[in-house]
Amino acid sequence: MENGIQHVLLKARSLALAGLIATPMALAQETEPSAAHRIDSEVFDLGVTAGVVNIADFNGEWALGVSATFQASENFFLQYNFLQADSSPSAYENSQGLLFDGGDRTFRHYDLLVGYKLFQSEFFADEGRARLSSLYLVGGAGETRFGGEENFTTTLGVGYEVALTRDVLVRLDYRAYLYDSSLVADEEQSVTSNQLSAGVSYLF
Repeated sequence: MENGIQHVLLKARSLALAGLIATPMALAQETEPSAAHRIDSEVFDLGVTAGVVNIADFNGEWALGVSATFQASENFFLQYNFLQADSSPSAYENSQGLLFDGGDRTFRHYDLLVGYKLFQSEFFADEGRARLSSLYLVGGAGETRFGGEENFTTTLGVGYEVALTRDVLVRLDYRAYLYDSSLVADEEQSVTSNQLSAGVSYLF
């Protein structure tokens, strides 16, 4: 009888010790935020972009740029962008001569955009690690400088963003730049330059 009681007491003590060890571990697992939630706590990022800009009435050219984004709320953000590209002679210029040269052949654009995230989701690329992705729309205004002109520009676009790590985001963006130009006409006409780019940003 005494041996039976001792066996029960030893078993109860073992279970109690196991519970004391397991409880902190379970709490740690419940309270540790996912990578996506940690990303949500960051509100500012800086990035670089590379892609192609199709300059209206001219050629498609490689373009480099920088961006700065402020996450104003869960769905809305503000973004500043700057890009530039060097323009090669167009087909018209190859036959008729250059319309302009020097620094005027560098296409420069900057804008301030408001973005809205249409869809946001988490996916698990690695076991136990959530990655945040979102599809968003942007719109805003800025300026385009090319061929000696400085034109007020309306920008519209769409993009897709994926969080590679807690601090690194990758974006794929399309932008349409709408402005008036008289580079190839006697009077101003509405033109559109298009850009497709990929970028990497670092969260602060």
